[in-house]
Amino acid sequence: MPRRGRGIYYGWWVLAAAAATGFLGFGAMIPGFLVFAAPIEEELGIDQSQFAFVVGAAWAVGNLAALGAGWLADRYGGRRLVLIGGVLSCAGFAAVAGVNSYWQLVLAYSGIAAIGRGIGIVPNLMTIANQWFVRRKALTMTLLNTAFAGGAAVMVPLLAWCEGEFGWRATVLWAAALSGLLVIAAATVIRSRPEDVGLLPDGARPPPTGAGTAPNRRIEPVYSDSDFTLRQAVSTPAFWLMTAAVTLRIASADALVINQIPMLVWKGIPQEQAAFYLSSTFLAIIPIRIAMGLAVTWIPSRWLLIGGMSVGAVGTAAFIPGSGYGAAAMFVLSIAATEGVATLGWLAVGEYFGRRSFGSLVGIMTVSFGLGSLVAPAAAGWIFVQTDTYSSALVAAAALQLASGLCYFLARKPVIR
Repeated sequence: MPRRGRGIYYGWWVLAAAAATGFLGFGAMIPGFLVFAAPIEEELGIDQSQFAFVVGAAWAVGNLAALGAGWLADRYGGRRLVLIGGVLSCAGFAAVAGVNSYWQLVLAYSGIAAIGRGIGIVPNLMTIANQWFVRRKALTMTLLNTAFAGGAAVMVPLLAWCEGEFGWRATVLWAAALSGLLVIAAATVIRSRPEDVGLLPDGARPPPTGAGTAPNRRIEPVYSDSDFTLRQAVSTPAFWLMTAAVTLRIASADALVINQIPMLVWKGIPQEQAAFYLSSTFLAIIPIRIAMGLAVTWIPSRWLLIGGMSVGAVGTAAFIPGSGYGAAAMFVLSIAATEGVATLGWLAVGEYFGRRSFGSLVGIMTVSFGLGSLVAPAAAGWIFVQTDTYSSALVAAAALQLASGLCYFLARKPVIR
């Protein structure tokens, strides 16, 4: 049971449990799933655009589920959602191992697993971290989102190797089982907010308790004058600019990441090596996210965001005429640039609007970018099936990246009136 003593602030244990859950759960079930594209397509008789739709639909459904989950997390706390959503997500992922048709795949992965992920893993883990830290928000959000990227960097090559050795069905089943065990363990550590165990954000000491009062008694959540209510936040231009920015960013990112392996194959990279480049993308994201987490101490996040999105747009456009390993390396760095600054977007939501309605606000944003998650990846795959080239899709992705950076730059921190 967490204590108020002078030991390690319990929020760090909560962050560690959330990071471990994101490392394995996110890494295995979202980017890790992409390594199974070729065997699933061959066995079920589907093409790249259909597989891209499965992944895009999963992200869209998960994002829609996050709307209700965000409200529940703000009102009742996110701890139970970690357990319920995490177990549901792992159960759906395990069901993928037994599918024998396209629609069974859609139901298991884009339905059950996606709903569970939206409820319990992303963005619920960020909501919990935002409750436990205020002054150290930049550090903790950076660490948590870096854990997501680290999970992808490790799980993609690991799952690719396991698929080659044991087959995709056995690999999916074991990944789901291990993720489920970790979710259950993490739920025993995670608490929704510091006030639930008589603590305050960042380890600040609560007022002295009266004689005979339990040291870990629950206290009412403590909000500052700069914590926006849901109604106040959605009435600001900054919220809608940030919603537009994240929608455009994720639409382009999903189109590129979900189709990254076939795009690299299109440029002459062998299939088995393309999975290595996908892993390298998430590996490259890690130092960028750490650097951005440090840089935001001195440079406003909106400047860093427009810079990162612009670098990504230039790299995406430059990938079109390129070929071979040089083009692949440049493509990896361009995606890493846009995803490396992504944490700053979520950090800005917490900094701009506070703790009170973070989950609900992120939930609304996820519904918006859920449409992009559904349409963009499948559209990119469809373009290739029809034209035998990804050039038009890459041009569109670069334009979306530039527009996203501009929206982030225009979103200034609001004040409660």
